[in-house]
Amino acid sequence: MRVVVAGGGMIGLAVARLLGQRGIEPVVLERRPVGPPPTHPFMLGYHGYPAVEDMGVMDEVRSLGWDVSDGARSIGVSMSFLDFVEIVGRGVPVEHEHTIVDLVRADGRVVGVLVDGPDGRTTVESDLVIAADGVRSRVRDMAGIESRDESRGEGGFAFVSPSVIDRPFAMRFTSDGGVVIGVGWPTGSAGWWTIDKIGREAAMAPGIDAFKAAYAALLPEAAGAVEGLTSWEQVHYGEPMVLTCPRWWVPGVVAIGDAAHFFSPETGASGGLGLGDAHALAEAIVRNPDDADGACAMFAAWREPIVRPLEAADPSRAQRRAAAGGGARRPEEHWPPLTASSGSGEDGPPRRA
Repeated sequence: MRVVVAGGGMIGLAVARLLGQRGIEPVVLERRPVGPPPTHPFMLGYHGYPAVEDMGVMDEVRSLGWDVSDGARSIGVSMSFLDFVEIVGRGVPVEHEHTIVDLVRADGRVVGVLVDGPDGRTTVESDLVIAADGVRSRVRDMAGIESRDESRGEGGFAFVSPSVIDRPFAMRFTSDGGVVIGVGWPTGSAGWWTIDKIGREAAMAPGIDAFKAAYAALLPEAAGAVEGLTSWEQVHYGEPMVLTCPRWWVPGVVAIGDAAHFFSPETGASGGLGLGDAHALAEAIVRNPDDADGACAMFAAWREPIVRPLEAADPSRAQRRAAAGGGARRPEEHWPPLTASSGSGEDGPPRRA
């Protein structure tokens, strides 16, 4: 089967590697230049364990991370995202600076991709195009695979730090339904903090030192994670969306990973589920070597019972607020920080700094 993988990130590299191990060499197209991908907080969820074990790199992954346990079993491995991508992508050929600009169609199906690259525009023929190009997947949208974005109505900070903390994972819900998360591994740490949807400029106005103090106060167990932050360049503000696709494939194109489903950070599921997608699709292709549609149907039949219940259970902020007791927001939970109001007396309402 002629397979084109759109996206040379973690999931694209994983499916290409798993296919290669099964005797199929896909063409992997990545629009970024050669170099490390943008980093972000990461934890390998247990949903991805079978894929990593099949690649033969689970021991190496565990040697570079710390296991997260629920008391009975390992449910995740916290580690550097860049380390994980390097391991997964080792030996996988990728054509960098190649952007898919259109899909080629014939007889009601996609039969290739039109690509802009350093040498101009070319056509790559395919039996199956795998959209592994993330939440805002252009290939998924060009193929007409319906996606639904649900705004959580909130913003959030994410950071990666060189500081090392003493635990792989810590999490706390704030009284208003926000979540504060810390992740640690042998050489670094990372964190999330959901806040109001206020825009990047307002979110960063109080300064990095105020952010570090507020995060440490909310999650003392992971307070050391922010010690290595020296500027806002190390912190990302975003306004996350949760994405679902009622159907993951059309003739000639299938979406996997974040292009097919994207969850809230506190679920810790997106990365592991994407790796599970890659594993299932590679096996489905091998079992249907002359039938791309049959491979996609098998893939969907295997993954629907695993992914759909998690999509349905992904908590909204209102649900998190209810789980946290639905109390009033405490002063230390506000961002930007609050300060005593001036000219209103000791009992006056606080105002934003």
